Amino acid sequence: MFDIKKLKENPDINVYSKKQEINSILKGFANQKKPVIIYPVPFNDEYTTNILKVKDESIAIDSMVPKSGNLKLIESSYIKIAFKFSNNEHFFLSKLYNYEKEGDFFVFEIYKPIEILSLEKRKFFRIEPSLNEPVKISFFLNNKYFDSVLFDLSGEGLSFLLDFPVEKHTVLEGVKIKFPGGLSEITVRMEIRSVARLDNLKYKVGAQAINLKPAEQDVLFKYIFRRQREIVAAMKGTV
Repeated sequence: MFDIKKLKENPDINVYSKKQEINSILKGFANQKKPVIIYPVPFNDEYTTNILKVKDESIAIDSMVPKSGNLKLIESSYIKIAFKFSNNEHFFLSKLYNYEKEGDFFVFEIYKPIEILSLEKRKFFRIEPSLNEPVKISFFLNNKYFDSVLFDLSGEGLSFLLDFPVEKHTVLEGVKIKFPGGLSEITVRMEIRSVARLDNLKYKVGAQAINLKPAEQDVLFKYIFRRQREIVAAMKGTV
């Protein structure tokens, strides 16, 4: 079962909270007539259903498959919903609004969500730098200098830790990334895509590179491929 809190910490997650965005996603998905996975909480089961209609404040869904899910949905304190749309994974929380029996079947209404989480299909593998040879990052924000080390990175994005939150969609100019092992330092533009507060009171900041130049991307991929080989070798016990 998916964890909403952990999902929000994922830099590849987009959070849609505007009514028109939510409506567009739900109606587009309902028109495709594809299955929705329902997780009634506190039960540890999952059930398949379909969105029948998207209303102003609620969503009509069909009976659970198998039918035993019908009673669990009625008894649930809240529900989790997962579905695929536009090749991305989507998730949201809701509660039962109303239900009625039509013949041998039930039609349920659940509240329309206030936000939908969308997990982007990743184009690149994400790897973690070595603790002994960290990848360092530095930048100016509001005329103040900050530095940190990368938590993880891929061919187009990265994440790092800060002691304070940064507003989403903030663009950082002149971000310097310094790699170990004699690779060249690169300077890039980054857009903040996610900010999540961790248990140690630090903030994990996810950012995406903007218009990465071929020379900068070449350095980035050289490091990623080298680090991937190191990780594979370590797993095989050769280092």
